[in-house]
Amino acid sequence: MSKFFLFLFISLCSLHIMPVQSQSREDLEDQRKQIQQEILDLKKMQSSIQKDKKQSLSQLARIKSLIRKRDAIIENINRQVHLIDNDIQKNNQEISRLKNDLDTLKVQYARTIEYAYKNRTSYDMLNFIFSAVSFNDAIKRVAYLKAYREYRGKQVENIYQTQNLLAQKNQTLAQNKDLKTKTLSEQSEQMKKLEDEKNQKNAVVSSLKLKENELNKQLASKRKLENNIRSSIAAIIRREIMEAEKAEKAKRDAAAKTAAANPRATASTAASASPRASSILENTPEVTAVSLGFENNRRKLPWPVAKGNITGPFGRHKIEGTRLFEDNIGVYIQTNIGAPIKAVYEGTISSVHSFGAVSAVTIRHGKYLTTYYNLTGITVNKGDDVKLGQVIGKAAESEDESGIGKVLFVVTVVVGNNPKYLDPEDWIKPR
Repeated sequence: MSKFFLFLFISLCSLHIMPVQSQSREDLEDQRKQIQQEILDLKKMQSSIQKDKKQSLSQLARIKSLIRKRDAIIENINRQVHLIDNDIQKNNQEISRLKNDLDTLKVQYARTIEYAYKNRTSYDMLNFIFSAVSFNDAIKRVAYLKAYREYRGKQVENIYQTQNLLAQKNQTLAQNKDLKTKTLSEQSEQMKKLEDEKNQKNAVVSSLKLKENELNKQLASKRKLENNIRSSIAAIIRREIMEAEKAEKAKRDAAAKTAAANPRATASTAASASPRASSILENTPEVTAVSLGFENNRRKLPWPVAKGNITGPFGRHKIEGTRLFEDNIGVYIQTNIGAPIKAVYEGTISSVHSFGAVSAVTIRHGKYLTTYYNLTGITVNKGDDVKLGQVIGKAAESEDESGIGKVLFVVTVVVGNNPKYLDPEDWIKPR
């Protein structure tokens, strides 16, 4: 009997564990739906470009992004299959234990029935009671007979409970097997789509290889644009440093005058100075706090666009199928034309610079700067304080593709008196 209750306790504990696994499966399903939506957005933009029969570096980046997301879905499905297999294995183990326990309960119940049949007459029970050596012994025997009847009743109840648990586990097992079949079918479908997309990528690569000279001109034009942005950021940093140095000098002069007028205040003024000043741009505790906040949110910053995909990664990399290299100072994010562009962190507008029909906005976050290029409809001015998530403009149309919006997002840190360009993907939330 104690064995049964121990087993029932373990079974109930295992039932409480199941929702955690189910929740993990739900998380994977939500993740898959999100990736599928991103794939639909990419394919929608891809089809609009294919209508113009125009191949470009962005087209190659798009199909590569599509393949990466398809791989992510397949990996997601693999994890779901693994969870289902674990559930099936655990169900099989529980079913086996329940069957063994049910057999044990039936054998024990059969023995009690056999014993009750052999001692079925009222004379036998009375003889058992009146054969007691004392009144207390007789009371104990009456209590024993009562407990024995209750025990037989609980045996029947336990058998029914075990049978119900067994039926539930068999039903869950059947559901898991059916779910595994459907999931494997989805996996097979995704594998076919992945193969088609790889063929599309190979076609784009072949097309770009034949247009290497044209691509070289596009890259030269982009390098010229990025050099202009580099110069703009360097000029901003020089100006900000000069202003910070002037402010620092004024602060020192004021402190010197205060010290001369009141020597006793000198020690307390020195003690209250900021302990961290890794950059002249961090000349106040408030600005230092902004830098620290920016640093502490590494890989947690929001994207500058609500929906978008990176079609131009940071840094130097070879263009597949060609002898050409691309070297980006930030990341190029594809989005919808007119999509709101938002500040990824609080700061102060250092510059609103015009590049013909479009503009670039640079925001200073202590010693860090973020720059957003290819914007229209600018909603901020130089010197404005902005909050995290505040709209600063809208995405303009891409220069190399019609019907597609694109934004260059740049992250810079001031090292000494010079800018150092950082990979924005190391700072924004992974998608």
